Amino acid sequence: MKKLLTLLISVFKMTFKENSMQNGNENLSLWLKKHFAVDEKMFFNALKMSPSALGYIHGAISELLLVKYLTQKGYEVMRIKEKPAGGFDEKKIGYKGDFLINKKGDTTYWVVECKGLKTNSEFRGAKTEDTHLKKLSKDQAFNTLKKFIDIDKQKIYNKGKSTYLTAKAKWEKNNPQKTFPDFNWNTDFPGPDYVDLSPFFHSVSELKKFVYNCDENLLTETAFRNGTGLYKILQTHKPSNRTDTATGIKQAAPISSDFSILAVDLYQRLGEHLFVFVNPDIISHSPTSPNHLYQNYTIDIIIPGIKDNLSIRHPWYLDLNECIEETHPKTVEYDESQIDYREG
Repeated sequence: MKKLLTLLISVFKMTFKENSMQNGNENLSLWLKKHFAVDEKMFFNALKMSPSALGYIHGAISELLLVKYLTQKGYEVMRIKEKPAGGFDEKKIGYKGDFLINKKGDTTYWVVECKGLKTNSEFRGAKTEDTHLKKLSKDQAFNTLKKFIDIDKQKIYNKGKSTYLTAKAKWEKNNPQKTFPDFNWNTDFPGPDYVDLSPFFHSVSELKKFVYNCDENLLTETAFRNGTGLYKILQTHKPSNRTDTATGIKQAAPISSDFSILAVDLYQRLGEHLFVFVNPDIISHSPTSPNHLYQNYTIDIIIPGIKDNLSIRHPWYLDLNECIEETHPKTVEYDESQIDYREG
């Protein structure tokens, strides 16, 4: 929390410094007085009591830093209206993201959506202890990591295809004369998980020994939240109820046609703001609603002392230009009506 508050202060002060020529001598204290009628201490105490407010601020900081990254890469960045006249559903197809970007002087445009990581991926299935905090059992921790050892991609693909065929048969029975969207998984990276821990554990028994010999304190909610747990799961978090107009299916996840590129800030697990990028048209879609994405994709797992470094692999990219050059995300036509020209 201390690091976050320090970061927030830095961001606020940086913002005021950048805007000083336009806003005169306005500083952080005056800004807080103007918008909240409180001093810095009261403001940050309120933040500490409101996880949801912190979540919004995390998102806002990610967007500011993504704009900085994009600008440094030579892109022009335009914010897209969050809610045009008529609401979110009135956004143009392909424009349901945060930013419209193009290389300076070029007329090719992409829509970028900015998201963060899920903050309870490691312990969401844990039981609540007498301390009112959650704690994983060693069995749970082992079973979580085990599926990333000796991965059978064909088995994952077949399971997804079977789920898809069941959903397709049911939907087409209820929608005669209509066609269910195709199944478009890639056998090289099927399903929502893109992690392989096999190079770090030569066998399942070696992994089991590692987990069962660990200090139980590394499996507590507190440890995971503080980034000191047995492992860190870098998993996307994209909760947005979207109805596919082609099938009428509603799921709590985006539709692949909503944007061109997904940018994910890894801060919540790395402690630093680092973005990874993916083309939503090439990652595995929901098997029960092919035009929907999954809500959660596992990008990587960090295991302190065993696997300390990121292993970002196709279809995910650490460099936006590489993502565009190698996966060719869909482009959009420039539409001025979708651009938000309001000053922040």
